[in-house]
Amino acid sequence: MIDRRPAALGQHRSDLAPDDVAFDAIDDLRSFVTVSRTHPTDCGDRQIFVRLDGRETRLAFGEEFTDELRPGLHHMRVHNTLMWKNIKFTLEPGEHLEFILINSGRWWTWGFAGVLGAAPLFLTVEKRSRL
Repeated sequence: MIDRRPAALGQHRSDLAPDDVAFDAIDDLRSFVTVSRTHPTDCGDRQIFVRLDGRETRLAFGEEFTDELRPGLHHMRVHNTLMWKNIKFTLEPGEHLEFILINSGRWWTWGFAGVLGAAPLFLTVEKRSRL
């Protein structure tokens, strides 16, 4: 029977059984998606709602989450109750994608909010690949 517990400190990879090395190689092919709302130009107002393959999450400014997904085609819907974005993307084995969500206003947004009490915030989604 092969011991699948993590290697003890000081134990080298060469000391592991070949099955353990193959098992670790499969783990390295896991695919992840990180969705964050930490961009410095985000105005910090309103929550952003994220639906990733049917699971919905709310993100306030400064929050992020990471989800492990199977490789293949995925669909993410993002909205701040006014602006909506539909993003379809393909995730490769071992890939880690990051989506940065930004709620921002224009030069006239805060004056508009001061007069009417509310103003539109525009939603931007940036896609990056993490190493």
